[in-house]
Amino acid sequence: MKMIKEIISKHIKDNSILYIIVIMSLMIGIASGAFTINTLNDIQKENIMKYIVSFYDILGHTQLNAINIFKQSILNNFETVFILWLLGATIIGIPFIFFIIGVRGFILGFSIGFLISEFKFKGILFALTAILPQNILILLVILFISVTSINFSLYILKNRRFNMKDLFSQFVSYTLIVYTASAVMIFSSLVEAYVTPYILFLLKNIIK
Repeated sequence: MKMIKEIISKHIKDNSILYIIVIMSLMIGIASGAFTINTLNDIQKENIMKYIVSFYDILGHTQLNAINIFKQSILNNFETVFILWLLGATIIGIPFIFFIIGVRGFILGFSIGFLISEFKFKGILFALTAILPQNILILLVILFISVTSINFSLYILKNRRFNMKDLFSQFVSYTLIVYTASAVMIFSSLVEAYVTPYILFLLKNIIK
């Protein structure tokens, strides 16, 4: 455990600037999503509320399949991982990595912002119990993978005259690191499939 902490600490220290930039991209996305709430008109807000209410109607009258939710969550998360991994294997992928981080932040910021805007304290409770638990771990993994992908892309850019053997070796290491880290998302998917639906059910009165 101590060795793992030292490795993580060294990784963050060696890539502190990249982490700052990536986190800034995430925060800009979150802020943009939250401020977008103020641009919605009453009709748009009403439509979103209808969607939330209809979701709760389904939740209250339908037996949710946790296995299907788990599979869909895994698929969604690994799609993001695959795109980041693919972008990291190219020279021109770095701007798109920042864009993806920003989009993830925007979605999170918009979701939490809307809940707080419409439900005040209850919205905060909803976000803390039903949205943030699995998203925090997912975002941490995505930040790590993003930095790793950017590093590999920079490696390709700086070493354009490397031999194929060195490139293949680095590519294999890069791939193993990315997909080993992404395995942590399985825990988040388990939370989303087997815990979050029950939390949502318990908090259903918030919508009323």
